Amino acid sequence: MNNQSNKLAILLVGIASIFVIMFSIREAATIFNPILLAVVITITALPIPGSLTRRGLPGWLALLLTILAVVVLLGLVIATVFFSVTKLSTEVPAYLADAQLHATQEMPSVLMSFDTSILTSQIGLLLPVIQAVASVILSLLAQFGVALFIFFFMINAAMALPTAVRMNLDPDSPIIGRVSALTSDVRQYMSILTGVNFLVGFGNTVFLMVLGVDYALLWGLLAWFMGYIPSIGFIIALVPPFIMGYAQYGLDTALWVLVGYIVINGGVQNFIQPRIMGQGLKINPVVVFVGLFVWGYLLGGIGAILSVPLTLLVLTIMENFDATRTMAVLLRFTGGEKNEVHQEALEQAQGLWDKTKDTILSKDAPQAKSKPNSSEKK
Repeated sequence: MNNQSNKLAILLVGIASIFVIMFSIREAATIFNPILLAVVITITALPIPGSLTRRGLPGWLALLLTILAVVVLLGLVIATVFFSVTKLSTEVPAYLADAQLHATQEMPSVLMSFDTSILTSQIGLLLPVIQAVASVILSLLAQFGVALFIFFFMINAAMALPTAVRMNLDPDSPIIGRVSALTSDVRQYMSILTGVNFLVGFGNTVFLMVLGVDYALLWGLLAWFMGYIPSIGFIIALVPPFIMGYAQYGLDTALWVLVGYIVINGGVQNFIQPRIMGQGLKINPVVVFVGLFVWGYLLGGIGAILSVPLTLLVLTIMENFDATRTMAVLLRFTGGEKNEVHQEALEQAQGLWDKTKDTILSKDAPQAKSKPNSSEKK
């Protein structure tokens, strides 16, 4: 009885500790976000100096070129988004007025009896929402700027870090292997997804320019960033250009924007991106989807963008402890693997379930035995 009470107490303390850690992370999100961004950027860009060094460049020059490339690229993106959002926020009332005009002119004849003032008043309510979104975007850009500053020091420290052998560590140990696998998975995920998102953003920009939609470059960059968010990033990237197309030209252009985004973005989200996350990283798609909401709740927009790398980090930590290794293996299980590790994890999970079921059923055993004894006395 005491043993079961101790196990229950340990379980409750563990659950309470997890919630305390989660809410602590949420409260300190403004501190964690730039650091996590800098870590992911460093992991992604770390192979570049080594590649340049193998091509004959000095180490200091390779490091300098890497830092300049990352800072200039992200700096241009941040500056473009910042000035575009600032300018757009001053022009929002004019676009909303055009949207109200199209709403009153393009009502179908079947709905002519509908009070269009209700619709136009609802469109007018979008102004504070759009201004709030612009404020959030500017806050995220500020966090990206701080992350670039941290990246400058972090990549210098990473390049100066000695190898495992020089630090008297066993390079063949399981922990070193899992850390190497984690950095490799994050680098592969971010590198491939960055390239895919760039093609999607470029395609969206060209498509919107052909349609004549204003701020096409801003919406293309938005699609690039939203591509890092699994499942719902496509919908978030679609809404602003759809509204802009409707405000400028009416319902026809807005529908063309919808179709174009479904073809360009939807194809990538439904075919290419699931393969990257499912087959390459060996994470269950349900875990990816749930992790998106968990990290988004804890860290905001940055957490949603980094949800997959952060989920990989948690799974790697869980794999290094015997108590959570089985759960980590099951969370990575996508259904296609058939090896001894997954089979052992499934057997352990089944054994744990059987043990729990037997413990619950054993509580009724004394009552079952007491009935025959009472009948024997009679």
